[in-house]
Amino acid sequence: MFNPDRLRGQIENYGGFAFANKYLVMLTDLPTGLSATEAKLLQYTCENTSLPTRSIQASEKLIYGTSYQMPYKHAYGEISMTFYLTENMQSKSFFDRWLDKIVDPNTGDIGYYEDYTCNITVGMYARSDDSPFGNTPKYEVQLESAWPSIVAEVAMSHAAGGEIAKLPITFQYKKWKVTQGP
Repeated sequence: MFNPDRLRGQIENYGGFAFANKYLVMLTDLPTGLSATEAKLLQYTCENTSLPTRSIQASEKLIYGTSYQMPYKHAYGEISMTFYLTENMQSKSFFDRWLDKIVDPNTGDIGYYEDYTCNITVGMYARSDDSPFGNTPKYEVQLESAWPSIVAEVAMSHAAGGEIAKLPITFQYKKWKVTQGP
């Protein structure tokens, strides 16, 4: 028979349910020419993100009889983040300059991978933490060699009223690893 108190007790043994509104995004080891001060602003203005995806790719194997899927490598997906914009459009300018480092807008030359990638840390914090600043995350991952692949459009509308403008960004990265967790 289902007992809610028993379920609650079991969940509490693991610290309770995790809540998705306590997180922090930090960009480190920035490409040359990008400001750490501007990157710090992104910590405060990241409206949403997610913990990254990792999947196992498989191919069909048939030795005899029924075929089956056999794993052959892991793959890392892209990650999306949305940032609130300030009136001086500092974050938009930051990402525009970053894209210019990846592909020169005048010549079309591609930059060196090491010159346009950085690390991005995404940490999830306890519900009881007042602020992520000064607290240790319960779970944290680092995206290695990340770079923005899409700096999406900023939607504008007369009907938006007092809505804050947002900048959606999609990042590619080499891989991710857990840097803090149980």
